[in-house]
Amino acid sequence: MPQKNMPADWQPPVDAWQTAFSSDLQEVMFGYFGCQHEGPTVPDSFERQFLDAIDGPHAPSFVTRARYRDASGYDNELFIAYWPSWLSYQRWWTHGGYGGWFDDDARLGEPFGLWREVYRVPTDRLETLFSSRNPTGVATLGEALGEPVREHNYWGGMRDRVPASQHDNFEGPGAAPMAPGRTGPSRAHRVIVDLPKNICLIRSGQNWGDCDPDELACYRDEVVPHLTAGMAFLRDNPEETGCISCRFMDELALDGSPSHQSFGLAAFLSMEQLEAWARSHPTHLRIFNSFLAMVQRRPVPPRLKLWHEVLVTDQRGSACEYVNCHPLTGFLPFPDVTQSPARQG
Repeated sequence: MPQKNMPADWQPPVDAWQTAFSSDLQEVMFGYFGCQHEGPTVPDSFERQFLDAIDGPHAPSFVTRARYRDASGYDNELFIAYWPSWLSYQRWWTHGGYGGWFDDDARLGEPFGLWREVYRVPTDRLETLFSSRNPTGVATLGEALGEPVREHNYWGGMRDRVPASQHDNFEGPGAAPMAPGRTGPSRAHRVIVDLPKNICLIRSGQNWGDCDPDELACYRDEVVPHLTAGMAFLRDNPEETGCISCRFMDELALDGSPSHQSFGLAAFLSMEQLEAWARSHPTHLRIFNSFLAMVQRRPVPPRLKLWHEVLVTDQRGSACEYVNCHPLTGFLPFPDVTQSPARQG
């Protein structure tokens, strides 16, 4: 039986908050819907189709937008959406308009690629943590942030906050990913992959919108370079880290304007591999120590807001699909990890 990692009589040095979910909310849908293109101009049809689809009776409960450039030099624009059940997502995909447009084989001949990565996650296989009472992402589907939690600021706190960890070790597939390389074509093709059970995905965000000029300068000069380097290391070293996808993104307003926020989105073969990188790898320790040094030098608490959400897939897993994308997109480079199931919604 798994044991909690929290030290006896632990009192965290700073406050943090975790989302609680109603007992009526048994699962949550996380959806990432992207458009891959060359050049700075976002394809109008993608933007219009998605924005038109997020209203109506089957609309997602929360939507945000982001942008990043991948290692192959392609710009990716994406929307991130959350639903309170698989059924609500399925109805949106079937009747909301975007799913029909995405499924149309005319997309195979577009000058851009499309992708979706959708996760069906029981609420006992996810956790959140916030440095302030400002929920975002999946936390907007939960209850209001209450009292600070004790389960944080020690190694292993993330696992302790996932309810199912009290009876499940979340053992991953057990093998490090092979070096990236697909055996089949992806351009002008529709490729569907399914992830194995216990893939661990983390979205870890930074919001500097309330920082004063001195704190912002310190954050940008001393923390961001290490953060950027750490995300690039995860992206480029899957065999060493067990991380099969990492994207460092700028979060945007829905109209595409800047929002003073960023986040890293990374998928590991197991929670254990995420924990190992966070606990001991130099690239993460540089991030951690640079932030700690920034906080210790300032006479007032930081106004920088930090947060994350973590999910662990179960046997129902995921629906990941890539349309006319380059072969290093998302999970495409890892045929030895992923499977190609029959097409699904």
